[in-house]
Formats: sequence, structure tokens, C-alpha cells
Amino acid sequence: MTATIRRREWMLGMTAAAAWPLAARAASAYPTGPVTLVVPFSAGGQFDGVARLVAKAMSDDLGQPIIIDNVGGAGGNIAGGRVARAKPDGQTLLMYGGNLAVARSLYKRLDYDPIEDFAPLSCVSIAPHVIMASKASGITSLAQLKEHSQRARLSYGSPGVGTSMHLAMELVKDRFGLDVLHVPYKGGSNVMTDLMGGQIDLGIIAVGPALPFIREGKVAALAVTSAKRSPALPQVPSAAELGAPDVDTGSWSGLVAPRKTPPEVVARLNASIRTALAAPQVRSLFDSEGFVATPNTPAEMGQYIRSEAQRYAPLIAKLNLAT
Repeated sequence: MTATIRRREWMLGMTAAAAWPLAARAASAYPTGPVTLVVPFSAGGQFDGVARLVAKAMSDDLGQPIIIDNVGGAGGNIAGGRVARAKPDGQTLLMYGGNLAVARSLYKRLDYDPIEDFAPLSCVSIAPHVIMASKASGITSLAQLKEHSQRARLSYGSPGVGTSMHLAMELVKDRFGLDVLHVPYKGGSNVMTDLMGGQIDLGIIAVGPALPFIREGKVAALAVTSAKRSPALPQVPSAAELGAPDVDTGSWSGLVAPRKTPPEVVARLNASIRTALAAPQVRSLFDSEGFVATPNTPAEMGQYIRSEAQRYAPLIAKLNLAT
């Protein structure tokens, strides 16, 4: 080895060694000010509630306020596009969910890539969906639902075309041979209003918002769309135990940052999310609302996003939902 080569390697080694303190200082300095968490839905909904709860616990950990910015519209793509184009410094984050994971299949024209334009941080929560029947329908079980659907055309409501609830119910219809007409709404509260009023026979929304109506006996819970029963509804069977083991889905959320966010900032945010999800106040509210905390690594979240996109792409194509 020549002296020139040895000198070059020594210089490279010194440069790499010098980079470590710089990266450490960058991570320790983050965040440099208030962090904005963009939520792709209006205030007051399920995603918004989870975002605010986790943001409060994270702000305590990070030492800076996290400001919630509700940006609805276009199935979450307005919010998604805004964060995708934000400066990749960790100061702007996005509450990500299944609606964005399948956006490439649902929308033919997007001005950003809902998968490739983000740096995954961690999944946050999941809540199974619950399939319910109106009191007027007289249906109290999935077996009765199948029998009724063979004799008369029934209808079901979901929070909208292409939502995780819509796609989950279409999976259930396929697995159990149900002939049920989809009626899309603009939100879960609208579904519950018409379900209790008997305007639709069935409804599917996340467990949390449905709990009060189920517990008060205003609707009948038929099944949850998960492999196991929900701790919040232990008396309600899962789709898996009723004969559809591959129907294991729910309303899930996670946090992402713009692509090219520095790895040390991604690592700091992942640690903060884990700390937040372990906080007693977060755990307590999650349990009461039917959520399950789902912290994981950035790589695992990225893999989950891609698996969800691949899982639902054929169903979206079969239903001709792309616009």
C-alpha cells in the first residue's frame, strides 16, 4: 500500500468519524421549533382524536409543541401532497392511513406518490371495523344476514367509496357470498344516523365510534373484521372465527415525514412515537375506544404500507373504483 493510498484512507476515516458527532448533534437539536402534524381529515373524527392524543404525548417527549393542522379533501390527497412537498427536516409530519396506502390504485391522477414520497416513521394504532345491522332489519348474526340477503336485496353504508371500511365489507361480501348494495356516506356518523333510522340495513365503521350505539342496543353488532375478537367487544365474533381467516383488517394509522428526512431525525421521531404509545393516558384511552397500539420500525411500517397497497389493488380493480 502506497503512502498516498494510506493517507487517502486515513482522511476518509477521519471524515466519517467527524460525521458521527454532527449526526448526533442534529438529532439532539431536533426539533428546532413547533412541529406541524397534518391530519387528512376534519376535526372531531377518529383519526383526529388519535392524532391529538399521540401529538400531546410526543410534544412532552420532544420538548416542542406539535400543532394539528386538519386538511381534508380528495380522500386525504390534499394533505398528502402538501406534506410530500414540505421541507424534509422533520418539522412537518403526516398522519397516514389505509386511504393513502391504496391511493395509487384509487386515483389515476395524483401530483405526488403516496408511497415513495414519504419516509415512514412508525405505525400508531389499529381498530377493527364492526359490521352492524339495524334493529328494523331483525338481523342479529352473520348467518341471518346471509339468509336475508338470499331473499331480499339489502343495503349497507360505509364512510365512503375506497375507504378501508368499504373495502373490508367487500371482502366480507366475497367470502360469505352476500348480495348487499353499497351506499357511500361522507363519514361514520352519517352511517350511524341512517342505520339507527332504518334507512339502511347494515353499516360498517370502526369499533370506537360504534361502541356507544352497540352498548345502548341501538344497533346489533354482527362481527368484527379481525382475526381475533376486539377487547372492546368481547361478545362479538370475529370474521376469522366465522369462516373468513383472511379478513383481518381495520382502520389503521401511522406517522410519516417527507422523503429524504435525515435518518437521525427519523430515528428520533420513531423513539418519540414509541414513548408516546407507552404513556398510561394513551394506553387507557386506546383501550376504552377499541384501539390497539402498533409501534414498529420505519422499515416495518414501509413494508406494511406496500403490503396493504398490494392487498387491495386487485379488489379496487375488480370493483372498478379508480377515478
